[in-house]
Amino acid sequence: MSSEFVTYTDPVSGYKIRQYTQGPEKNTKLYFTTENFSTDDQYFFFNKQVAEDTPRALHQGHVNGTNALYRVHVESGEREVMAGPEYNGFAMDRFENYGVMTKGDIVCRLDAGTGEITEIGQLPKGGKITGHLTTSKDGTIVCSYKQENCIYALVTMDPKTGKSEIVFQSDYILGHTQVCPTDSDVIFFIHETGGDALQRMWMFNCKDRTARPYYVEQDNEWITHEVWSTDGENMFFMKLPHQIMMGSKDGHQFQCVARGDQLLHPGVSRDKKLLCADRISYWHNESPNHVYLFKEGCMDGILLAETGTPKDGSNHLHPSFNRAGTQVLFNRPMENGIAQVCLIDLKENGLL
Repeated sequence: MSSEFVTYTDPVSGYKIRQYTQGPEKNTKLYFTTENFSTDDQYFFFNKQVAEDTPRALHQGHVNGTNALYRVHVESGEREVMAGPEYNGFAMDRFENYGVMTKGDIVCRLDAGTGEITEIGQLPKGGKITGHLTTSKDGTIVCSYKQENCIYALVTMDPKTGKSEIVFQSDYILGHTQVCPTDSDVIFFIHETGGDALQRMWMFNCKDRTARPYYVEQDNEWITHEVWSTDGENMFFMKLPHQIMMGSKDGHQFQCVARGDQLLHPGVSRDKKLLCADRISYWHNESPNHVYLFKEGCMDGILLAETGTPKDGSNHLHPSFNRAGTQVLFNRPMENGIAQVCLIDLKENGLL
């Protein structure tokens, strides 16, 4: 084990922030669409760059590929390697103390307490995941997948049998795939164009094998960066240039829940009473780089931290909460644009 832990005062907000990693290599928290913490909130996970990024890894910063997976003790800063760069797509379960990842086309389970890695089953041979894995409360594992024949698919896996099944195929690149945390028959995904899309957000139903638009997009709307609430009843997503939206599971009701310029990646507490989000330059719109906190019933955000400008998408701030909703973990791009992992304790700073 080793320990790296410094505390600094943010020059803009005045809040105390813990920085757990130092460069020159990139160190990034898990993507905001997965839990980052163990069930007791004593540990969080991050990815440490150990090889040069490929174009794929740069585009999909939440996929490991060139990273080793580390576990950090929140209070002491002690850290240890949990998995090497041969593993990809790690994500924590929302309800139990384990995570899932791939080694080639083999799906593995990582016990977040003991560190034990066990093989669960095989995805379609020769393919590659297009984002992190995702799990539902019944244990079902879901991912979007580029098959060996280059056709994209949604794939489910039963952890009890280890058998995988292709449930949907598409000529579009499928990404941002997230099974509903409490309903393994419902899978959210997007059409990934590398930019805007005529219809980006989709919901798939496993029972009747149908995909339908989730939020029906109009011309010139730029909407993405979605995350399920833990109870599986809502999706939260950005609507540039000024809004964070909340939608019902069935896609019939939508409302704005936060406002601010250039808000990109929304994180939501498990009780849905708090939101966090980052503000970043995007699509040629210049912006400072901030992390904000939004409290229930208040559209205006509280500035938590300012960072340097991220070098690329894999260094974006991607804030998210611990399970108790008392801490916000985020990436802090430094002066060179390379991210380091930071945490702000909301209680210690008088914000709760």
